[in-house]
Amino acid sequence: MMDNIYVAIMAGGIGSRFWPESRVDKPKQFLDILNTGETLLQTTFQRFSKIVAKDNIYIVTNEDYVPLVHEQLPEVLPANILAEPVRRNTAPCIAYVSHN
Repeated sequence: MMDNIYVAIMAGGIGSRFWPESRVDKPKQFLDILNTGETLLQTTFQRFSKIVAKDNIYIVTNEDYVPLVHEQLPEVLPANILAEPVRRNTAPCIAYVSHN
């Protein structure tokens, strides 16, 4: 397990390119689009948790999606869920998680 590595999973998009499956209230990262029994977010978290300490995995999402992250990843510490107040795409998301 790598204790000095940190992961930021970006899960704040609205999934507009995956419409009609993906909707603003439940975008693609919260859907089981691969029919595996896990959502994209859960699958991504599980993959990283095999090589990085779970306490070093951060989920960056829009504040509207924090309840969905808690629901789908109850093992993630609340402090590891970073809520963006507004959507500003990838670069600001990376800056936000780096600052926190």
